[in-house]
Amino acid sequence: MSIETLLQQAASHEQEGRLDVVETLLRQILCAAPTHREATLKLAEILIRAHRCDEAIGLLKPLDDDAHPDSAVLRRLGIAHAFTGRERLALGYFEKVLALEPDDAQVSQLVASLRQALDVEDESAATFRRALEANHLVRVPATVSPPDYRVLLVFAPCAGNTPFSYLIRDARFECTVLSALTDFDYDIESLRDSADVVVNLVCDADLGRAILGTVETLVERIGKPLLNPPRLIRQTGRAAVSGRLASTPGCLVPQTRFFLREALRQTLDEGGGADLRYPLLVRPAGTHGGDDFERMEDRDQLVAFLAAHDQSSYYVIPFIDYRSADGYFRKYRFIYVGDEILPYHLAIDDKWKVHHATTPMVASRWMQDEEQAFLADPWRVFGASQRAALQSIKDEFGLDYFGIDCSLMPDGAVAVFEVNASMLVHDRNEPFPYKNEAVSRIKQAFQALLERTARGERRGPGR
Repeated sequence: MSIETLLQQAASHEQEGRLDVVETLLRQILCAAPTHREATLKLAEILIRAHRCDEAIGLLKPLDDDAHPDSAVLRRLGIAHAFTGRERLALGYFEKVLALEPDDAQVSQLVASLRQALDVEDESAATFRRALEANHLVRVPATVSPPDYRVLLVFAPCAGNTPFSYLIRDARFECTVLSALTDFDYDIESLRDSADVVVNLVCDADLGRAILGTVETLVERIGKPLLNPPRLIRQTGRAAVSGRLASTPGCLVPQTRFFLREALRQTLDEGGGADLRYPLLVRPAGTHGGDDFERMEDRDQLVAFLAAHDQSSYYVIPFIDYRSADGYFRKYRFIYVGDEILPYHLAIDDKWKVHHATTPMVASRWMQDEEQAFLADPWRVFGASQRAALQSIKDEFGLDYFGIDCSLMPDGAVAVFEVNASMLVHDRNEPFPYKNEAVSRIKQAFQALLERTARGERRGPGR
């Protein structure tokens, strides 16, 4: 059988979603012609889609020639490294692609997103602008043709967006990612015709404050069923969340305060911050994770923290000791998808600032066993009253897709740390393979929510 025939068969099976057959056919080609470029590139794509990124990288590396750069090879290497969490390597490859193809809108967006994630933000806004001028729509094809339905994702540069790449990977629907800017004249009819459901990705009430109004107007003009309306996102700033949940039965919510930089400095300079109770936690507004998030034992530490940071606004949060009886801190993450409350992870550490990636869990069997048991049956850990508290939080915010970081206090109260749509869900869980099933459930639930919404079967806060 000729190579051309094998390629045609592979393309046909790919349209049917039979990636295992596609891989077999491509490997037949490479056995006969080891340097066949088209088969190598297509097999690398298939391996990446199957989450076998290191295999894809090994396949592509012989084609990575600095003397004769190939944008298709560089692009796939960037994607493979990005999917495995090697963001700096991915950024390097995507920047090489951009040097070869400066008008590539999709790669421009990837470069800007990675620069933002890696705190290389100085060029990200201009990069996004160039991408928008070249092509403000980036299409992610479905695994089948024709697609089951079409999704429009509204994304705002540098404004804080729901992480979505894992959620739409290997999907039977077509995705179009729209970059939203405040001063762009969009073709509304074209956008309306290209979507059965719209998802607002702008999820940070602080970073997105300036763009949420633009996004709200845009999605209203498009007029298609909408997930995570901007009007609901506006109400998820840390201070707003703590205020809204203050009287929720079964919840303990540290009452967070928002300060502009000068107001906080003035509070400390003039009155010594007498109304601030130490220890307390402080972080710049619009940040997530553990960077620049510290515990202050007294006024002097807070003054020093402000002197070392130049952000324009901050959150000040009362510290609560949420240690369990065994002396360990436990932070649980649930993801709300439609009407479902799904467990994502349990992070355990002997320090108060708990982030799964920095815990000692990779070397602790008992910690892994406890997380695995939680993921398998979270309601054995969170009883009826705690589950009711989580449901009350869902009812209060009404978002279609969002998450909560929380813990359990000795008296059974749910200690609420964070509620927003910024929570990261990913499948890079090599040290913790037991997580895969729980993570996959979230993805499946999200895609099912999209399908119900696209087909007009959903009732909720959007349309």
